[in-house]
Amino acid sequence: MCVGWAVAICAALIMSGGAAAQGPAAPTLILGGHLYPRPFGLAYAYGHAEVPASEPQSDVAGQTVALYESTFPFTGWTQVATLTTDFEGYFTYHQTIAQNTAFRAIWQAATPVQSKDKLIKLPMKLALKASHRRVNRGGVVTFSGSGSPGHPGSRVQLQQMDSHGGFKTISSAVVSPTSTFSVRLRVRRGGVFRALFPGDGQFGASASRPVRVRASR
Repeated sequence: MCVGWAVAICAALIMSGGAAAQGPAAPTLILGGHLYPRPFGLAYAYGHAEVPASEPQSDVAGQTVALYESTFPFTGWTQVATLTTDFEGYFTYHQTIAQNTAFRAIWQAATPVQSKDKLIKLPMKLALKASHRRVNRGGVVTFSGSGSPGHPGSRVQLQQMDSHGGFKTISSAVVSPTSTFSVRLRVRRGGVFRALFPGDGQFGASASRPVRVRASR
């Protein structure tokens, strides 16, 4: 059910459609979702049932909606909730996810109405540190870090900031079974470095906090 701030979120789904004032041509179920920054992994799925303007708008109240989820490789669906719409047809749901998760809602009407799938991505949390923050030019620095949730075998890029403020990949490493990685780099010029996970089917893209290393003559 939509309450408080959830009503505003659900309403935004409908206001974004130009045909909201006239209603859809047939009963429709709109599904949205996003990941909240805290606590980590908390995902919200929310939606709205619509009927054509020619039908009683009360038809969207008290409707049963079945919510399903699917995770990588997205070959099957599991029902996670049975929801009931409020008097305007809105519904919300939240749960903590452990990887990228797709949601699908089905309105249990006389003729079932299925929403489009909504994928909510969970980024890996990356930490990065340098063995030395100041070295002689040409010295070796070991950049080490970790990723969470664990994702052994994935590849993490070590990047350095260029003169335009963007980041360029200069090396890479494979995440170990203990979810750690390291790169040894001969630093010919100092700068700002970060680790980047570009994302894949299981986790969304993410970057570590930058680390500055100074190189002196």
